Amino acid sequence: REGVGGNGATNWSLRWPVMCNIINRARWDVVCLQEVERTDVDEITSGLGDGYTTFYFKHQKRPPDGLMIAVRTKAFHMKTTPMELQHNGVAFGGVDLVHRASGRKVRVVTAHCRGRNAAQLEALADFAEDCREEPDVTVVTGDFNEDFSTSDRTGVRCPFPEGRAGTYTTLLREPELPMLSRPPHKQGEDQKSGKGKIDWIFVRGNGRSQSVIELFRDPASRLAILSSHAPCAATGHWPSDHGAEALSIRLLSSPKAKPQ
Repeated sequence: REGVGGNGATNWSLRWPVMCNIINRARWDVVCLQEVERTDVDEITSGLGDGYTTFYFKHQKRPPDGLMIAVRTKAFHMKTTPMELQHNGVAFGGVDLVHRASGRKVRVVTAHCRGRNAAQLEALADFAEDCREEPDVTVVTGDFNEDFSTSDRTGVRCPFPEGRAGTYTTLLREPELPMLSRPPHKQGEDQKSGKGKIDWIFVRGNGRSQSVIELFRDPASRLAILSSHAPCAATGHWPSDHGAEALSIRLLSSPKAKPQ
């Protein structure tokens, strides 16, 4: 519904300016996108502007789409070449970065998962553990097609086991924010997957390097979540069939250290 106009044709030209405005207004240091069609990569890259470097990871078996990670170059520089794994034809993408202000190594991984597929989640966890570099902070993002919330939405069941560097965590949404990440019509009984809150960001500080993290959500991210979970004037529907998820990470060298 969100991606098709009244004439049955794609309405991408109406929706992308809305999504681009939400992203650029938030000024995130890292943006992860799923279901990015190859033909739209150049337009997305241009819309984000020269301040971002983008990396595209095409699925081998899915239709013409893939994943994108966009990195603000003033905040990070690349540590190594991008990481990619095709798991049964579905891409996992990752980049190893260095935070310019602190010198901390940050790994960002993104995926588009099938939902309730333990083997795929295990492979994604292993991919994030890639040992060519041991980052201080690992961030795993994606459309998981699975709601990991507890029934009362006061907790989250992390899909990744504790690794050699520590345990992943995430940030619950505040009461004033939407609890679900897909439009109302995607919550119906006829929907077999993708119901609830299925878009997640999991973060882990490396305990072996004493990388303590604090997660929080700034006003710009709260506004982006609200704007992406509501109908837009351009189409009368959400700008995408997924609302944005967003958070910020404070990097600490110890529990009492000054945040960066």
